[in-house]
Amino acid sequence: MDNIKFIFFILIYLFPNLIAAQNKKNIKAEINKLYEVNENEAGFSIAVFKGDSIILERQYGNANLDYDIPITEKTVFDIGSIAKQFTAAAILLLEEEKKLSIKDPVYKHIDNFPRYKKGDPTIEHLLNQTSGIKEIDPYLGVIDITFRDLITQSQLLNIATKIDELYFTPGEYFYYSNINYILLASIIEKISGKSYSEYLQEAIFNPLEMKNTVVNTSTYNTIKNRAIGYTEDEGEFYKTHQYSLFYVGDGQILTTPRDIFKWHQNLRKSIIGTPSLWKKMHTKAKLNDGTAINYGLGVEFETHNSWEANGFDGMITSGFVSKYLYFPALDIAFFTTQNTFDWDFRERFFQFVDLYVPSKKTEIQLSKYYKKIKLSKDELKKYEGNYLFYYNDEDRKANAVKLMDDKLKVLTLDGDEIAPLIPVGNHKFLFGEDGDAILEFDLDNNLYTYDDFENEKPWVFNKFQPYEHSSEELKEFEGEYFSSKFQISKKIVFEDKKLLFYYRNGAWKEELGSLTKDVLEISISPIEFVRNSESEIIGFTLMDIFFKKI
Repeated sequence: MDNIKFIFFILIYLFPNLIAAQNKKNIKAEINKLYEVNENEAGFSIAVFKGDSIILERQYGNANLDYDIPITEKTVFDIGSIAKQFTAAAILLLEEEKKLSIKDPVYKHIDNFPRYKKGDPTIEHLLNQTSGIKEIDPYLGVIDITFRDLITQSQLLNIATKIDELYFTPGEYFYYSNINYILLASIIEKISGKSYSEYLQEAIFNPLEMKNTVVNTSTYNTIKNRAIGYTEDEGEFYKTHQYSLFYVGDGQILTTPRDIFKWHQNLRKSIIGTPSLWKKMHTKAKLNDGTAINYGLGVEFETHNSWEANGFDGMITSGFVSKYLYFPALDIAFFTTQNTFDWDFRERFFQFVDLYVPSKKTEIQLSKYYKKIKLSKDELKKYEGNYLFYYNDEDRKANAVKLMDDKLKVLTLDGDEIAPLIPVGNHKFLFGEDGDAILEFDLDNNLYTYDDFENEKPWVFNKFQPYEHSSEELKEFEGEYFSSKFQISKKIVFEDKKLLFYYRNGAWKEELGSLTKDVLEISISPIEFVRNSESEIIGFTLMDIFFKKI
């Protein structure tokens, strides 16, 4: 009888624990499949936070391939844009001290800041990425700066204050732009009277005992246990680490999973600041028309397996990718960081999340419904033409709209099909049979808008005529050009039957390619030449900056 009772005890009390242990072992095996790397490769540092504990922490690969230094729990990684959470927190802490209001216009706190025709962005607009201030990374190429050069806060502020036109009215759209947070860092410095690094150290890192977290502000700093950034190409790892970025606010914070856990605990428990501060930070922002967006004050919102989550991504093409994501209803958070750049990191990250976060049944949200209509060939032919959208080369898109097989189709300029256009009425077309993107033509102004970006400004494609310039026509563009706003000159020279654009007074050069009659392009952007009433070239615009021919 006693033996039977003992066996019963084993079954009731120990068997579930054995199952739990086996499940835990299986999860760790699956994690190893996701993150294990080969010998002498860059790698990962990952963690799972549940309630008040770190329930998993693992490291894979090497922090430094030159010296075969493995990644450990002490290795610090550049977390990219996750740094924006700390910038937003610093602003909100200053507001809680009544040293500023996020409703203040930015010009109140930034010297020489433009008073834009479309309105004055506020600190809140900077925080929730609705300011309309143009991203300035592409402008670096305009003034002959590369990401291998020394780039300082003052340089970027100088560019930002000279771009005097907004992309849209503040609050009208969502537009993710790093300059918003670089400006916020400068506001923190002006209001606090301390450097950005000093303020974060005193107001956030020290109180939370984040002893392995640092703001990188100098190429000469020794940062203990720092991982080096790499990029992998066909099995080979290349050092792409950037040492010369000395602006702050949008990035440049290095840390470990254990320190991120301390930050995570603060967001849960308000160790610094008040609960209302962190609630404000984690409230979805609204556009001018009342539409809620998936962005708060330094916080991104997303849904996975039908569970609501919040956090932030950090991606640096010089070799680092990180992600922090918290599921409040389950009180579980995930943090992964790596020292090799990877565009597809999200797939691996969510396979990791799926090991802990179950999918729950929910109603399927259907795509927007559009009633398809029938248009005649003559009606469809009205929309034919070549169309071009560009702001800089990264955003340049060119295509042809053509009637083929009784259907209107979008093609590359070389004739390869991109997608059919499905008429849904009022000059509107679905982009593809199963798509949600909408093309809306404006025949009076020879353009169409492409809208496939939630709460973002639609792209505007203008009709254009592709053109190949003759050698004689290319020679007409030769000359010296000068921007009084940026105090920089450009030289365009025709040599060896090519039209060349000179950088740094000829330190390197690039061939200009033809787009249309007076629009040519280089790698950073198309260039639009301007003529006077006598058809003489008097200058060109590059990224909305006018260069006068001299």
